[in-house]
Amino acid sequence: MITFLFRFAAALAALCVAAPAALAQDGGARISGFYAGTFGEGATNTAAGGAAGYRFNSRFGFDFEALALPDFEIGESDTSREGRGVGFLTNFVTEFPSPAHWLTPYVQGGGGVANLRYSSDFQFEDRDGRPIPVEPRGRRIGGSRIDPRTLGNDVRLVRVNRGRSETSLALSVGGGVDFSFWRGLSVGPTITFMRLFGSSDDVDLTRIGVRTSYRF
Repeated sequence: MITFLFRFAAALAALCVAAPAALAQDGGARISGFYAGTFGEGATNTAAGGAAGYRFNSRFGFDFEALALPDFEIGESDTSREGRGVGFLTNFVTEFPSPAHWLTPYVQGGGGVANLRYSSDFQFEDRDGRPIPVEPRGRRIGGSRIDPRTLGNDVRLVRVNRGRSETSLALSVGGGVDFSFWRGLSVGPTITFMRLFGSSDDVDLTRIGVRTSYRF
């Protein structure tokens, strides 16, 4: 955790040092929305969200961001945990000069809180307590689809892990490029690295997606 905080502080310091080199641009309010894939912790998930913020000038701006992880999963194979998550962050943003007025690179970093709600985990067992390799969602096992109801009355469904809700500190740093194509409307790729400091395990996620924004 200390190493990550040091890197995070260094990234924000670099952002502030580079800010004076940016060209002056019109400030104003801006709203944006994004859709992304998240990678890390042994699983690939989806993420979506939006932000609203204000640019005082090209050297300083901020966004209030809301993030949703509708189908969250971490871990691998039988140790994975499924659930959903939401996050609320405040990001400081710096935009950089570009020879083309329609092209605007930017970097951002900030933090907030995130809530992860894990679902309960279940498994099928025989009457002797031995687990049965059957997927409750009806996935293919060994080339065939198995219905647990056909396994007999001796099969029982047992909860292995109890569901829980966890709220933790979240830090993020990233950037992207906006391509302006109509007045104040822009679209472009974005990449963000985010760490969630959980009470049991930290979660590292990399978001790669597309953002659409409108500057008033």
